[in-house]
Amino acid sequence: MNKTSLPSRLLNNLEKIKFGSNPFSCTCDQKWFLEWIKQTEVKIVGYPQRYKCRYPNELEGQYLKNYNPTDDICNPWNPLYTMAIVLSFFGVSILAIIICIWICQNNMKNTVYLLRVVYNHRQGHITFDERLNYEYHAFVVYCDADREWVHKVFLRKMERDEGIKLCIHQREFDVGETITGNIDKYLGKSWKVVVIMSNDFANSEWCQWEVDVVQERRRRQGKDAFLLIMLKTIDSKHMTSPLRTLLESTPHVRYQTGIGEDLFWKVAVKSLQKPLGLPPVPVL
Repeated sequence: MNKTSLPSRLLNNLEKIKFGSNPFSCTCDQKWFLEWIKQTEVKIVGYPQRYKCRYPNELEGQYLKNYNPTDDICNPWNPLYTMAIVLSFFGVSILAIIICIWICQNNMKNTVYLLRVVYNHRQGHITFDERLNYEYHAFVVYCDADREWVHKVFLRKMERDEGIKLCIHQREFDVGETITGNIDKYLGKSWKVVVIMSNDFANSEWCQWEVDVVQERRRRQGKDAFLLIMLKTIDSKHMTSPLRTLLESTPHVRYQTGIGEDLFWKVAVKSLQKPLGLPPVPVL
């Protein structure tokens, strides 16, 4: 019985049918016809006595009524489906891991940095003290394009919330004194140096000169005298040789917003409180 040539809609319009003594092929192709027989009100002449299987050979002579093809038989599960599902699952899992790593990589680096700072901090050595003749906790180097973030975010957080006194040139420098003179003077009054980096910072010749100046502090006191903050990732086309050298030789942290912001501030505060003269910290 062919479902295309004898659709159930046509059969249901009949009062009776007579297909007995035909050589029925008892295969899944007849499944629709058997289901129609069970639910139709059309009179089927000679059913079930004259409706017998002819094919396949193992079912020859059996009543069509007794042939009951199931969905499992007629629509067997293809092993390729299982393989496709497994591969899709692994593909989605790997993609999720990659996305997670991409989103969290800066937080992971900052976490490692924080753990190292906390560990080394327990070693003792030199800690910040008013008696050491340092008026400021840190001298901040930044470009004018990043001034708003430095003044409204970084300065407010460090000084108001953490009690860390910072030297900001637009606030501290003496009027009438040369810039180089002010830098030398206030670097000497500052225990550490904070460098706020971005593309604008990398493009500023003045900031590059300041980097060269404060590098001397790093050579004398080591990496612990520096806190490098990557405010905005520097494009390779803006990366200068002095900056690359500084980043390759000194650990840095990346500014984060959202879920990574609290971790960033913990790292920054711990770094500024970290004693000097500790063993080198590997570059992140």
